[in-house]
Amino acid sequence: MMTINKTAIPDINWQIAKLRANIPTQLIQIPPQMTMTTDAAPNGWGSTLGRELEMIAIAHGTWNKRQAKLTSNNGEIKAITQGLRSFAKVLKNSRVQSQATRSSNSATVFDIRKWRASISLIKEIKQVHQTIEELIIQIQITHLTGVKNQIADALSRLSRARDYKLKQRIFQQKSLQMNLNPTIGGYGEITIDALSQVLKKKLPWI
Repeated sequence: MMTINKTAIPDINWQIAKLRANIPTQLIQIPPQMTMTTDAAPNGWGSTLGRELEMIAIAHGTWNKRQAKLTSNNGEIKAITQGLRSFAKVLKNSRVQSQATRSSNSATVFDIRKWRASISLIKEIKQVHQTIEELIIQIQITHLTGVKNQIADALSRLSRARDYKLKQRIFQQKSLQMNLNPTIGGYGEITIDALSQVLKKKLPWI
């Protein structure tokens, strides 16, 4: 008789639940139609969504007290989940089936690809895959050097909402000049969706 380690039980149950759900999976790899970049910092996370050289949307948020204590790898993986959730409406409206996801943390890329991580990280990786399943998209995750990830990096380092009232006002003014529509939600989370303007001119339905 084989003895199962108790720590493996939640993972086994999750795999069984996936099998029972019987969600169809696209076996053919579809070329990415959009690219998302993400980054995490001690205070929060940042993410951008674009197509070719065009920026479509940006989002960022701050960690709560519990999340702020997470390890760097935990934060980087959670930033991917937060980015996907923030851009869910854009991805669905654009009928995106495949997305390139770029993280500046090479360990995060390896962990998500291989499912090789500590128990705490596996929990975060599951959240990424569950979000992907909910959106019914493929993701192709790759490493992006920090030098090329400056926008997401800057967004992740923004101060908490109560600390940057003036910056927030200037940010909104600049967004309006660029014909972007910033939405500021609770906990200092900002999402800018340029799709309403861009779709009519440059982004055909797929």
